[in-house]
Amino acid sequence: MLLYLSPQTVVFPAPVVESKEPVVQVRLSYSAVSSYEKCPLSYRFQYVDGLEVEPTSYLSFGRSMHAALEWLYDRDTPEPPSLEGLLAYLDKCWESEGYASLEDERSFLKNAREVLTQYYYSNLDAFRLPVAVEERFEIDMDDYILSGVIDRVDCNVDGTYEILDYKTSRRLPELSRLREDLQLPIYQLACREVWGITPSKLTFYYLIPNRRYTTRPCDADGLSRVEERLAHTAQCISKGDFPATPNRLCPWCSFEDICPERTATGHLGESYLARHRALLRRRVKLEEAIALLEEEMDREGITIAGEDERHPSPGA
Repeated sequence: MLLYLSPQTVVFPAPVVESKEPVVQVRLSYSAVSSYEKCPLSYRFQYVDGLEVEPTSYLSFGRSMHAALEWLYDRDTPEPPSLEGLLAYLDKCWESEGYASLEDERSFLKNAREVLTQYYYSNLDAFRLPVAVEERFEIDMDDYILSGVIDRVDCNVDGTYEILDYKTSRRLPELSRLREDLQLPIYQLACREVWGITPSKLTFYYLIPNRRYTTRPCDADGLSRVEERLAHTAQCISKGDFPATPNRLCPWCSFEDICPERTATGHLGESYLARHRALLRRRVKLEEAIALLEEEMDREGITIAGEDERHPSPGA
């Protein structure tokens, strides 16, 4: 039940999971489902065997940015804090794990301060307190427990709700990939099951290019398909179905060294894998360079003919 107080003040009651028979249920989150769909064996190593995931600069950067934005919006008064206060909190909550060197970390921190400054001024005039910030949920779906954390829920001027999730990757994905992504539909499902609301907008906010991708919420059939997909994943996990699934992300997998697919390739396979890994890393660096160039072009107001056709605007 949602307790409506004003267009800007909504109280979300703490979600309650009803006690049932003491059976072990699969626990699913967006991250867990995404991990299983990419590689069930990698999921098993992390979520079943409890092996630690190697810290990376990108994970630390993302968590630091999320913490700073939580501080920006999680307050009692509607006046925004100063930019200096926001950047000071970023320094306080900054995570230092996973960086290749001190110089690498300083470069990431400098970029984080620039991104937050850009975000702050872009959103200052329209600053409003959200109805929820870093809102945790846990739902008993009978066959599995669904949990997660919603970055932000806004109440619009017309009384409708918008779910927002922050992204810290440089590159904007194709719209077709975003439409297939489960994250925001899972959050929509949580809003329905726990608080009894249906958002009018689902938004990914890409912080580095400072762009939004907004889509309409799933209809009833769409949410049913989401639930079927989640139930299927839970069923596979319950059966212990954890095959290795080699894919382009293998070179960055924390469990690459113990993966049977890797050890079964032999020396010839190792050679091809090393070359494949090197090419993938070069591609990532090239994509980052392109993203930086596009950011500079945006600041200078430069547009390449035909760019709109290759990169649709948010919400297109």
